[in-house]
Amino acid sequence: MPRVYFETYGCALNNADTAIMKSVLASRGYVIVDDIDDADIIILNTCTVRMDTEERMRRRIVELYKTAKKRSAVLVVTGCMASAQPYTVKRIAPDAILVSTHNVHRVDEALETGKSLLGEPSRPKTLYTPDPGLMQRGRIAEIPIADGCVNDCSFCITKLARRRVYSRPMENIVRLVEALARRGVVEIRITGQDVAVYGVDIYGKRMLPELLERLAEIEGNFMIRVGMMSPEQLEPVLDEFIEALRKPRFFKFVHLPVQSGDDRVLKIMKRRYTVDQYRGIVKEIRRKIPGVMLATDIIVGHPGEDEEAFMNTVKLVEELRFERVHLAQYTPRPRTVAAGLPQVPDPIKKQRSKQLMNIIERIGLEEHMRYVGTRATALVVSLGERGGLDAKLYNYMPVVLPEGSAKPGEWRCIEVTGATWYDLRGRVIEC
Repeated sequence: MPRVYFETYGCALNNADTAIMKSVLASRGYVIVDDIDDADIIILNTCTVRMDTEERMRRRIVELYKTAKKRSAVLVVTGCMASAQPYTVKRIAPDAILVSTHNVHRVDEALETGKSLLGEPSRPKTLYTPDPGLMQRGRIAEIPIADGCVNDCSFCITKLARRRVYSRPMENIVRLVEALARRGVVEIRITGQDVAVYGVDIYGKRMLPELLERLAEIEGNFMIRVGMMSPEQLEPVLDEFIEALRKPRFFKFVHLPVQSGDDRVLKIMKRRYTVDQYRGIVKEIRRKIPGVMLATDIIVGHPGEDEEAFMNTVKLVEELRFERVHLAQYTPRPRTVAAGLPQVPDPIKKQRSKQLMNIIERIGLEEHMRYVGTRATALVVSLGERGGLDAKLYNYMPVVLPEGSAKPGEWRCIEVTGATWYDLRGRVIEC
């Protein structure tokens, strides 16, 4: 049978799409291989969220196209670049088969016919349940509960790749979590472009709180982390969400992108909330969930951001003191509204990014130093990529423990002995 090699870039949704493709092809008798030299079929799952990412993907497509031609192999390009920029892909890899993000569950059909699949599918991929074993990376697994979003942000190319919301039926999610728990997974991440809109397409309303209530009832030695939510989509179900997140099954962690601390820039970004609305949501979450970790995303240098707007963002970061900030310099993306607006010069973007990053690191270190000398219970989730063990506190705060002091899957009493702006350092102690 044909042998298939996968290469995946980008977010949790792309990782989940690769798991779906592997599941489909394995069930059809295809052989999944880890070495590209053994492959008859090369599948590249792309990301194009930023300009530098797109350039990296272009180079990789060209490299793999040459490799496929030389070895008489088939090249399949899927992911957000195939969906949002198919003409770009075809220009540099004319014979590649393109499969959109919405059609990954039909990858076998694309291979059998040799034809690209870029339109909307008649049967959503969210009705396809992948092999739980292929969703698992060590003791960690990601479950996409929904694909797509209802917003139309001016800077976002992902919206072009994942245009509509497709939610996975609740029963399917419950069964996946149960199966992963039986397999020994200790950290399950429920993900999506915007998990706050889960259910609007198949249930007619936001069903995230109800889903969390169901998941909280599942037995096993595991914790669940809830993925990214847009503020205006979370706000209508905020009380119910908070009540559900308070349950022991969930890490006390909320990822709520603000993008800018200036109302005028938020309007240009086509974000549907004000800074005051965002501030109110954060304060309500912190009031009702003590110790909660707040993560946010910020874009520096978006069109329309003058010095005053940038300083408003700085002031918001200083005020709300986020435990985690994902900072990005704006880069124009094709076919987006923001790309056609007057641009902030690159040197100014770089200077602002550096200035804000220094503040983020200072605040992070100050907040994390408060943990030093304290004792807590932590869940060991994996071996660290740079040595040691990765563990998580109840609020998803990462703690690096000495290698060999515990095993993944164990709950251990720890003492926090040090901190960086990004994480904590600790040692295992007797309870």
